[in-house]
Amino acid sequence: MSGNGASPTVYKRQLGMALTSLRETMGKTQDNAAEVLECSPAKIRRIEVGDVAIRAAELHVLLDFYGASKQARKPIEELAREARKRRPRTPYGTVLPDFFRRYFNLEQIATEVLLYHPELVPGQFQTADYARALIEANPNHDPDEVERLIEARQSRQARITGPTPQLQHVILHEAAVRTQVGGPAVLKAQLQHLRKLAGQPNITLQVIPFSAGAHAAANFPFILLRFADNQRNIVYLESLTTANSVDEPSHVAQYETTFRHVAGTALSPTKSSALLATVVSELST
Repeated sequence: MSGNGASPTVYKRQLGMALTSLRETMGKTQDNAAEVLECSPAKIRRIEVGDVAIRAAELHVLLDFYGASKQARKPIEELAREARKRRPRTPYGTVLPDFFRRYFNLEQIATEVLLYHPELVPGQFQTADYARALIEANPNHDPDEVERLIEARQSRQARITGPTPQLQHVILHEAAVRTQVGGPAVLKAQLQHLRKLAGQPNITLQVIPFSAGAHAAANFPFILLRFADNQRNIVYLESLTTANSVDEPSHVAQYETTFRHVAGTALSPTKSSALLATVVSELST
């Protein structure tokens, strides 16, 4: 399992699934595991969903408690060693909020991203000028960190334009493609960039026109991350100062259903591209 260059985030999620399977096979609850480790059930849940790694001593106690055989322990202990490794440092890592850093790592390992936003072009599709205008409009950002934050957003595009491009299905409201972030020239360049990215085979872009009226996700932006290897899908919900990840299968299923309904409400990719071209032409006059 180790040595293939995968992210520690992958190993955390794989380890969490393995421990969950062991616990459920033995008929134990998260409360039982928390009592054995003398910690909160919330910590057990964070380990099982891959939020955090587990110390070697704690893992030893849990594996004993679950009655894991020597054969079963070896691959789990190997996953834990890989999960405890640090990710390589990046020039922008320290400027990202803690709540977003986890999403950043998960986005990098997701096989597919489904996203709906009613007001803005999402970060991984932003031009540098568009991103700069958004960041500088927020008084909570340190002016000295603006360029590093832009670099972080630009780096995310590599995941959708690189040699193994990630599948992306992005749905925006018409408000997102008409709001003049940075002014007409910046928005025009942003929409041209968006059309270019949408021409890639791994990217589906749709726009909900103003004329569509109410729809299933009105006022509820969200991102749904899908993963390989039977890892649980996650819905990411962000506010001004924090974020929440939803992984309960029944809740994720509701977001899946909502996304399908929103996609049915939106214009087709071809008509969406035509709308973007219309807005670009209007900005050119």
